[in-house]
Amino acid sequence: MIFVIAMFLCTPRHECTINALCVILRRRCVFVCLMVTMGSIYSLFFAWRANLNIEKPLLLGVVERFWLQADAVVCVLAGLGLSWAVCLLKGRLCRGSVWNTGAWFLTAGLLSHMISFNHRECDQSRNDVVERFAAEVLQSLPRDSLVLTRGDLPGNTLRYLHYCRQFRPDVSLVDQEMMTYSWYVLKLHKHLSGVKFPGRWWDPVNSQERKTFTIEQFLKHNVQRPVFVCIGLTEGDSSWERSFSRWPWGVCEQLLPIKTPFDPEEWAVKTHDLYNWSEPHDRFLPGSWERVANEEMWQARMKTAFFLFDLADNMGGEQQAQLYELSYILYCKIVDAQVDYPANWDKNLALAAERLLQFGGRGHNPDNLLSRSIRHFSQYFQREPSDPQSKAIHSIIIHLKKEREKLRQSS
Repeated sequence: MIFVIAMFLCTPRHECTINALCVILRRRCVFVCLMVTMGSIYSLFFAWRANLNIEKPLLLGVVERFWLQADAVVCVLAGLGLSWAVCLLKGRLCRGSVWNTGAWFLTAGLLSHMISFNHRECDQSRNDVVERFAAEVLQSLPRDSLVLTRGDLPGNTLRYLHYCRQFRPDVSLVDQEMMTYSWYVLKLHKHLSGVKFPGRWWDPVNSQERKTFTIEQFLKHNVQRPVFVCIGLTEGDSSWERSFSRWPWGVCEQLLPIKTPFDPEEWAVKTHDLYNWSEPHDRFLPGSWERVANEEMWQARMKTAFFLFDLADNMGGEQQAQLYELSYILYCKIVDAQVDYPANWDKNLALAAERLLQFGGRGHNPDNLLSRSIRHFSQYFQREPSDPQSKAIHSIIIHLKKEREKLRQSS
């Protein structure tokens, strides 16, 4: 932009003198004031309305990208400043061709430096991470699924592949946030004949208002189809908990009637290796959507193991012990298959081993369980020293080492 403006404004249409410069300044003063006003208003308005938590890398990156509009104004003003500087030098020192040539070289040099400095980071011609994320999610869903999306990542990417690339035409996509607007439901139901809306819009807060519906009512009207939520359900409407359960399905979760029998072994097999994902963990920059998509895919591998562990906490007796054992086995398979993986996997596996040990080990070697728990608690402690529970984790490690020493002395 600087190059284009400088090229246009620095091309001599008449010799620049001091008087001519004053005329040019007067003519362009209105334009300059307009640009400054635009940049100032945008900056002030955005600073006032920006309520994102910039402590999160992704949201910080979003805020940084919003400032590109104000940067465009700065580029325009820089081009004008270069043009005026050339006119002033030509008027006072003559040798117009020298200053024009110098301006061209300065602009070209600046652009070349910016391109060479930023090209590697800005070149996204081979970046298809987010697209592959959406393709893997859609491909994993059963036929004729109804998907309730939440947020920019699943919402925009899945819709792009589904509508623009005609990928998985049997699937129906409904945006949770947009479903709270009556115009969205009115327009969407004309195109999604297989989706039933029990009202004019979904109101998560005032569900008793006329012509609205709850998420429970929506699910009951569409219970004949496999229903999934990606990623999570909008907060405020917990009516679904009375009639439905959420079972993990990779990045997404399937909503099933609460009376549906749950077979943990069968579900573990069903949700194993849902995605063909080979991107290394922690590869992308913290403020990028690629980082978020990659992290979602990695965490999806342990969703079932985490679900079973959480389910066991609310059970009792033999069934509780079986769920803890299955969760431990799944965690071991996931962790042992990777060299580099998220830090929370160490913590979860250590907890699963320790909890299984409390239930007698169920045939697993107690020494191995203790060693597993100690090793992965220690690795997590090293990788996440700022964890709020670090003191408790350190105490657990010491306690488990003592228990292992007692076990080895008694055997």
